[in-house]
Amino acid sequence: MVLPFGLGSDGHHNPDGSADGKNKAATSTAGGGGGDSSSNTATSNTNRTVAYAPTAPPYFGRAHTNVSTGVPVIPCPYIDFIIVNGDDRYMIRCERKAVLENSVELAKLIHAGPNSGRKGDNHFQISNVDKHDFELVIRFLETKFVKYRDHLHILKILELADRYNCPDLIIHCIRELDLQLSSATVIDVFRALWFYQGITPTNPHQIGSVITTQELASKKSKRKAHQQAVMNSTSANPNSAPSTNSTQIPAPNPNPFTTEDYGVALLHNALQLIDMHAELILSKPEMSELRFEELEMIAKREALQLSTELTLFTCLADWSIAECSRKKIDATAENRRRVLGPLCLTPRYCLMTAAEFRKACDRVELLNPLETSLVSDAIEGKKLKNLTPEQSQLMDKFRTARPEFAKMPIHLSDRSNPKNYPKKMRRAEKGVTEEGCWENFGLNCLAVFACIFD
Repeated sequence: MVLPFGLGSDGHHNPDGSADGKNKAATSTAGGGGGDSSSNTATSNTNRTVAYAPTAPPYFGRAHTNVSTGVPVIPCPYIDFIIVNGDDRYMIRCERKAVLENSVELAKLIHAGPNSGRKGDNHFQISNVDKHDFELVIRFLETKFVKYRDHLHILKILELADRYNCPDLIIHCIRELDLQLSSATVIDVFRALWFYQGITPTNPHQIGSVITTQELASKKSKRKAHQQAVMNSTSANPNSAPSTNSTQIPAPNPNPFTTEDYGVALLHNALQLIDMHAELILSKPEMSELRFEELEMIAKREALQLSTELTLFTCLADWSIAECSRKKIDATAENRRRVLGPLCLTPRYCLMTAAEFRKACDRVELLNPLETSLVSDAIEGKKLKNLTPEQSQLMDKFRTARPEFAKMPIHLSDRSNPKNYPKKMRRAEKGVTEEGCWENFGLNCLAVFACIFD
């Protein structure tokens, strides 16, 4: 019988390589003759100890060991994504650990097993995705760096990051988009947020809230919270009528933490930039391409920085013509008022001059004859009599002046750093005026003197 190397006939380990180390040790001890008995005894004990010293087998975890062979099974540190677009096949090799730790959806795909069904296969198939953009996403998971061309390319990467639930990449893209926000890019970013961040209107003509969570449960909880807040405000002011301006987005978190916080903050910053540059942005041809809900959110902004309300009126008039063309109806005054709906009342008509109001009415009559007569009398300084409560409320809205400054953006990048904005604008955000500063200064001086002479 041929024994494995290093094992004796009794099955124990023998470092001498002998087939029977025990017999060899006994023979050498018996034939020594002239040596000291104590020495022989020590030698025998030593040989016996060496011959029968058991050695523990190497430890293999059950979950990482092949049961039949006892060989540890170490998962491959790399995986291959096969991008399938029709007949095109493209393979992307990446680190398994980076993908599992940074992408929720791709981690689910890997844990579900390869598409082939073979346990040892490291190939995972991905369909309906641009191979180059998907590779940029994968490389970001490994290196935390992504190379993009322009803001439109960042929006594409943001869509993939949202699809595969990569929080770090979502936040990175939002920061880059905020850095690139300008009057030339803000409309594209604003429109994209409707798709990527899941803004849903409550009805065809009103936007109730901006919902940016990805789970239905979170959407329901936010909707319940919004309804509870409306009920609380109504119960606190029972005589107040419900507001028709429901285009306000949720208050952004000044210190965003989650991807949802960053999404709301970027939307807030986009609208804030539109407020600051309303004269330029509302005059752009791209405004005529907006959907009704998108135009409503902009037109109902309180802080639009306009030198004249005629700019907003012209924007609405141009959009109504484009909308009639899209609906394939005649662009009559009645149809234009119909497609605009409540947006006809968004300009502050009483802030126009008499010449500007006549010019607006000559182009298109967005108000009915009675409202037009009331606005004309108000602009000319005539006293309005016998107004209904609804008409009084409407005329007060037409007279309301817009704030001097737009709100401050949320600090997401170097562009939105508060230090880049005037000090007056920052004070207006906090509700502090120059008179308030002097009052506070006087109160502080009195408090100091009171402490000194106490």
